[in-house]
Amino acid sequence: MENWKKAGKNQELSWVWQGEKAEEKQPLALCLAESEAAAERRLEQMAEGETGAILAAVVLPEGSMDAWEEDLGDLIFAWKNCEQVEETRISLTGTAACGDAVWRLGAHFPQWFSAVCVVGGHADPYEARQLSQVPLRAYALAGQDCQVRAGKVYADVERTVMGIRVVGGENISCLDVPEGLDGQAAWDWAFAGGETVKWLVEQDRKRQFQVYNLQPGVWRIDDFFTSTCYLIEGKEKALLVDTGMGQGDLPGLVRRLTRLPVEVAVTHPHGDHMHKAERFSKIYLHKNDIARLREHPEKFPAAFSQGSQWPELVPIEEGTKIDLGGGVVVETLELGGHTPDSVVFADDFHKLLCTGDAIGSGYIALMICPEDQMLPYIETYRDNLERFAKHLPRLKDYAWLGGHVLQENGCDMRHQPDFNGRKSAYFNPIRPRVVEDMLTLCQKILSGEISKEEIMAAKEHYCSHGSAGMYFAFRP
Repeated sequence: MENWKKAGKNQELSWVWQGEKAEEKQPLALCLAESEAAAERRLEQMAEGETGAILAAVVLPEGSMDAWEEDLGDLIFAWKNCEQVEETRISLTGTAACGDAVWRLGAHFPQWFSAVCVVGGHADPYEARQLSQVPLRAYALAGQDCQVRAGKVYADVERTVMGIRVVGGENISCLDVPEGLDGQAAWDWAFAGGETVKWLVEQDRKRQFQVYNLQPGVWRIDDFFTSTCYLIEGKEKALLVDTGMGQGDLPGLVRRLTRLPVEVAVTHPHGDHMHKAERFSKIYLHKNDIARLREHPEKFPAAFSQGSQWPELVPIEEGTKIDLGGGVVVETLELGGHTPDSVVFADDFHKLLCTGDAIGSGYIALMICPEDQMLPYIETYRDNLERFAKHLPRLKDYAWLGGHVLQENGCDMRHQPDFNGRKSAYFNPIRPRVVEDMLTLCQKILSGEISKEEIMAAKEHYCSHGSAGMYFAFRP
């Protein structure tokens, strides 16, 4: 067990760390504590079971949570990216004295935690609903009630949990702590026997999905990699646009959302959009990508599991229409650039456009090409954007649904979750203006107004104009 201290931007943080260096990354169970003695005591109790995890207990500074939240966020983000920690298996808990802080931190960073366990405490019930997609175990203390602080309600555990359930929270349990137990005794009861710690460290964001019903017959599904796919329902069948990168049971999830047979349409064959696509029987893919896939399957290692039987591959191109029945027809529109044959899918019935990565993620479009082919690639992308632009009047009032929705909040992974706490400093959803600005950006590169030397010198070879940006990844 090691004791550490670090000066943050606003507060000095101290923590206790227990974990041996291992060949493989390990899960991290994080506990918030009110004192160093409490931190050490809780870590000792959590370590009684064989968890195979790193255990850390952070001592929360006195005073307002506003003062230390940024510094604690910085610390957790550093742990997410260290060589010891498996970043998709970071769980959160805290002592009963820190129950309020656990609720708040979990609600402000739900994309970071694989599970949350709360003993007591009070929460902003509307913020806490952001935990609806996170495995949650909450222990209610006897006699707790709502509190009103400065005119704002903070709900007890029982009310908070119900508030999460009514917005779709499923993987939630609420357990009553026996009367007469509070504080340290309540925590001891909740964590006795090691089962709670075991549950925390077993959770893995790679197997979890976040589901949002956008409108009747349309769902958005996010995975741990912030890849986004969409399920569109017609009268006779449903269409899943992309399969993301999640390692959970995506077919099982989709079967829960619709009773109709499901086919898949892929915007482009990258691993974060076509992972294990063989789990579905029919795949719509651009005809040129099908040819590449058949000729060089080794270049698409994530598309199909090794040794699996390929599904039916149906070629699509500009104008191909997929009829789902009941007037729901999904039309293919070509927009190569991010990949040579990227496509987007327009649904006039639901008034939506699934864009994949064709015009970026809301932050940048990633351009992958050999360095000496940069200008020809941009010229081709410009031409494709010009052809696509003829559809803009029709698509102006549609919902534009990108392949990485969270990136509308930027690609700074530390601050991407800031929107949960209403503190985001960046917001740029995909929309027609991005197409227009991307066209101008291409023209500036081709004219030399933005020189290749500038791009090569910039971090991640970045350039931008208005709401459009590009990163270049130069590969043979």
